[in-house]
Amino acid sequence: MKLCVASPYPLNSLKGNSVTAKRTVDLLVAAGVDARASCGFDGDDADILIALHAVKGAGAVRDYRAAFPDGIVIVLITGTDLYQDLPAGAKGGRETLEASDAIVVVGEIMIKSLPPKIQEKAVVVPKSLDEITIPRMPSGSMTLSVIGHLRPVKRPFMTIEAIARNPHWRVEVNQVGEALTDECAAEAELWQEKDRRYRWLRGLPREESLRICAASDLTINTSELEGGPNAILEAMMIGVPVLASDIDGNRLLLGDDYPGYFQEGELEQCLREFVTGGVDVVRWRQMVQHRASLFTAKRETSCWLELIEKLTKDPRATENHE
Repeated sequence: MKLCVASPYPLNSLKGNSVTAKRTVDLLVAAGVDARASCGFDGDDADILIALHAVKGAGAVRDYRAAFPDGIVIVLITGTDLYQDLPAGAKGGRETLEASDAIVVVGEIMIKSLPPKIQEKAVVVPKSLDEITIPRMPSGSMTLSVIGHLRPVKRPFMTIEAIARNPHWRVEVNQVGEALTDECAAEAELWQEKDRRYRWLRGLPREESLRICAASDLTINTSELEGGPNAILEAMMIGVPVLASDIDGNRLLLGDDYPGYFQEGELEQCLREFVTGGVDVVRWRQMVQHRASLFTAKRETSCWLELIEKLTKDPRATENHE
């Protein structure tokens, strides 16, 4: 059995879909599956296609169906699929899901966001990360990290905007990530000139990014929508507390009982409490480390293998595209 994991972006891209595609292949290969990653569908022989992103992966699914009409299609949907593209009626997304044999989400909380008629296809495969051996390395001064590529949906400058309104705070902000628009790049450059407490480090290799996170007292996620960001899971595994926007993708990782969420308009007040010592940092750190133990590579691999076995043995698996 051969399996292809298709990212909508080049495999050398730093974007999350390509990182996920390569990680999924690594897990499956380690479990004995003949798996490969590609940008789109590469046309080579494959019994199963795992396409990342229902909308951006629509072309890969069409190409695969044309080449292998009896093949099995799994669509791994993302946060932007669920909370942006599909609700907006993005072309190709709904058709891709309807044509799939299974739809993978990273948490039960995401299934309710799928169109009702296709929810029965949904299967949970929890995400995971490789073990991180970098320990927490506090810098000695209060340091905040904001990690993720700079694009509008991430609201990347909310943190420094809040900090700038409080010039007396003795805190540093390290922002890591490529600017995906010219406007974001220009704004990041401008903030470096306006506030000496802010540094934009641009895109970094993963190990360097992890070290920036490990040196933080707090990492912050301000996204409007997420599907379960790796940056949060990395912080959890290192033991760095997280302050996050109260959205499904963040709750998926941190859990409903985690105290470090902020509602719209609350970020500055939450930061004030943290900076002035009004937060039980030890408790936050213990909670993220405990929660991180739920997202193991062994569990993710097991779920993938169970799904693949079910689809290859189920005679109904190909009915959706006959």
